[in-house]
Amino acid sequence: MTNQSHSPKFDPARSAAIESLVTKVAQTGTPENQHFQNTKGKRILLSGVAIALLATGGALVMQMPVTDKSSIACLARAELHGNSFPGTTMVLGVPSTAERPDSTIMIEDALSLCRAAWAQNAIDPNDPDGRAHPSLYDPSSSHPVPSPLTVCVLQDGRAAVIPGDEKVCGTLGLALKTDPEPSP
Repeated sequence: MTNQSHSPKFDPARSAAIESLVTKVAQTGTPENQHFQNTKGKRILLSGVAIALLATGGALVMQMPVTDKSSIACLARAELHGNSFPGTTMVLGVPSTAERPDSTIMIEDALSLCRAAWAQNAIDPNDPDGRAHPSLYDPSSSHPVPSPLTVCVLQDGRAAVIPGDEKVCGTLGLALKTDPEPSP
């Protein structure tokens, strides 16, 4: 399977330039901030930002790396309610020992792990909790996997794999994962 392509309206350079301008306008003491403070037509700048947002697909796509790889969230659908979501949390580990009380194994490939959960029918988008009944487990891993799946970053720094393209992250108020996922 190939890496997800960005929408034709998404241009990383343009998005970075817009983000830089907005950041400079918000920082006290920068020439951009001084201009903003001294300009009576503040509505003009806000209109320009709104036009720029529309030109980049409707939202600035914030990007950041995953900083907590102890677990990942595999969402059944693009839905968040604070810290809860429909789907399952995946954790890899080994039995704890006195030498190694922390049994967590860092998860480096969130996308592959959630794809495997979908393929084994562990995730059900039609279930209110987003989890399929254990009796429906598919040991052949042939259950359909949604495409595309996108890796976003939760507020706590963990990866969240969500059905949908890169816009799904911004829709939920999350950042798009910056560092590339390994190809399956």
